[in-house]
Amino acid sequence: MRPRRSTPALDTGEPPEVELDDITTILGGSAVLHRLRLHVPAGKVTVLMGPSGVGKTTMIKHVLGLLEPDAGTVRIDGRDVWDASPEEWQRIHRRQGAMLGGHTLYTTSVFASMTALENLTYTLHALGVPESQRRERAMARLREVHLADQADRLPEQLPSHAAKRLALARALVADAPLTILDEIDIGLDSEHQPAMLAAVRSLRERTGCTLLITTHTLELARTLADHLAILVNGRIVAAGPPEEILAGVETTEDFDRRFEFSEFVGPPRLEDAEAAALQRRHRPPGAGPESLQHPPARPADRPMNLRQVWVAVLVVLLVIAAVLALKVYTSGSFVLF
Repeated sequence: MRPRRSTPALDTGEPPEVELDDITTILGGSAVLHRLRLHVPAGKVTVLMGPSGVGKTTMIKHVLGLLEPDAGTVRIDGRDVWDASPEEWQRIHRRQGAMLGGHTLYTTSVFASMTALENLTYTLHALGVPESQRRERAMARLREVHLADQADRLPEQLPSHAAKRLALARALVADAPLTILDEIDIGLDSEHQPAMLAAVRSLRERTGCTLLITTHTLELARTLADHLAILVNGRIVAAGPPEEILAGVETTEDFDRRFEFSEFVGPPRLEDAEAAALQRRHRPPGAGPESLQHPPARPADRPMNLRQVWVAVLVVLLVIAAVLALKVYTSGSFVLF
């Protein structure tokens, strides 16, 4: 039997670089990220590792325009994601493919009312791919993740590991210049992990895209990463080639000892994060992906920092002194009532 011909990559443009600079995020009264900095090189695979609940998915949401940081800048190819107009944001978003992690992976990354095949063809339709090409491209991605025989099933009819593979296929079908795969190893059975790795490698060979992947698995990080970053206590504590960062790390316990427990700075303090958030830039109405939902605060609503308070007090004292001096000058006497 002859092997199936691989579909050529969609012409979606050059891979971008991603820069996160001084990112601070406060959620539920806790500082999740504090002055985080990360460079994701263009055309490379960057893998982000860290303990569960450390903020990896939160950081991913900042890049995808789903959650605005309290301070800092997210730039894609030099363009500030959270300072973009709605039209600019649409252009940025169309160049992204994403699979979000978490416990409700398949409900957030696929459409429950569509079959596996329809989920992929809908994405291609939104990208303007001709109808004559959509089924072939969609089926090629479903075959890669061993779901071709499940093409007509709804997500709720699939076991959890199959739903995870469907979410992955939907993220890969766009051939996006920037593809983000969050918690790629969670909920995936060992039987299908090789197919998942092969599908990601196929995307890289087909498109040369920029890939940002989060995982807990040392083997996967070593296998896929060109560039590895470690997120602990709201900060990137190590970044570089995986063979250097993971030298001598053979087990999860080794990883924890080196990174989680050797970070003496400790978790970010809420008061430090709040101070950083006070310095955030307030954008004009109409700017940024979430501008319609979250208009900028009016001047009267914005908290004053300590320096502003002291300046205001000084101005009041100078005005009082001027008035008293004028009374003394005009009356020749000084009486305070």
